Amino acid sequence: MHNPSLRVLVAENQYLIAMEVEQILVDALDCTVAIVPLVRLKDQLREGEFDLVFLDKAPTEALNRDRARQVTQTGAALIFLSSYDHPLVEAPGSVAFPSVAKPIQAEELIRAVRSATARMST
Repeated sequence: MHNPSLRVLVAENQYLIAMEVEQILVDALDCTVAIVPLVRLKDQLREGEFDLVFLDKAPTEALNRDRARQVTQTGAALIFLSSYDHPLVEAPGSVAFPSVAKPIQAEELIRAVRSATARMST
């Protein structure tokens, strides 16, 4: 999959995990990736345009729903990065967002991106 126009944001407080996600994506998809800590998520969503956002999953569903709303209002697709057991986050309106488990497995990450980008193009 060669898609240099795919713009990805990784909002993750654990910088080494964010760098690992970036490396996997750049190697496999030839896309552009920006990394920010979660505290800068709102600012980065305002400042840049992204097709896809990876978001560190919070321990509370209310916070996950709020962050999911912030991301989807920009028109970007969303994938959670998760250390928790629950694989999907339900947003208002019963929209479920996929999760990729930590530690990150390259194949699972790329599968999630392909699925999210396929939904974007339909």
